Amino acid sequence: MKKTRTVPSALPIYLCAAVWLIFGLIFPIYKLGPLLICAALSVGAYFLGRKLFPGRQEEYEAAPDSGDAEVNRQIMEGREEMKRLREANVALTDPGITERLDRMEHAAGKIFESLEKNPRQAMEVRKFMNYYLPVSVKLLDQYRTLEGTGLDTDNITKSKAAVENSLDMIAAAFEKQVDNLYRNTHLDITTDIQVLETMMASEGLVSSGASMGATANR
Repeated sequence: MKKTRTVPSALPIYLCAAVWLIFGLIFPIYKLGPLLICAALSVGAYFLGRKLFPGRQEEYEAAPDSGDAEVNRQIMEGREEMKRLREANVALTDPGITERLDRMEHAAGKIFESLEKNPRQAMEVRKFMNYYLPVSVKLLDQYRTLEGTGLDTDNITKSKAAVENSLDMIAAAFEKQVDNLYRNTHLDITTDIQVLETMMASEGLVSSGASMGATANR
């Protein structure tokens, strides 16, 4: 799962050093009085720099923490496959291919996030993790190898076309896998709404006819 952290700026340290340099050129900091003043000014410059230049925010992949060691291992292996997918996405410049690889990458990331939150889904995504994702990445590696030849021979052209034609199917399958993981969430929401409507109707807070009609429309 991606998290955000703050990377401190080096500018506050440079400001602190600049105070010592400039002050030392003007005043005899080898004496105790000027030395203490310079130290105080440098500390002030450092904290002022921290306020003016707080650093930058960056995203990073935190180690998976599903509570299940085996699931964590699967997620880490999946992330390694994702790195190869991302490398292929960067290396291939065709906009049509990039768009489909973006879809695959996004869907795979959502699968890992869902699995980390709900490790019981491991069985549901076993084929995706152990076969669909690695084989898809293997196809892209082979495509990059074919691209690297710089040739348009019959077999190379046919092989590249076969991979290109499969990308829509693969991206759609990845997205369908994400949708399947949220099947139970949909059922829970529907059930909660039905129970809520029934209780409200029994208290006379809503019309029972309107409540039943709204439920039927779903």
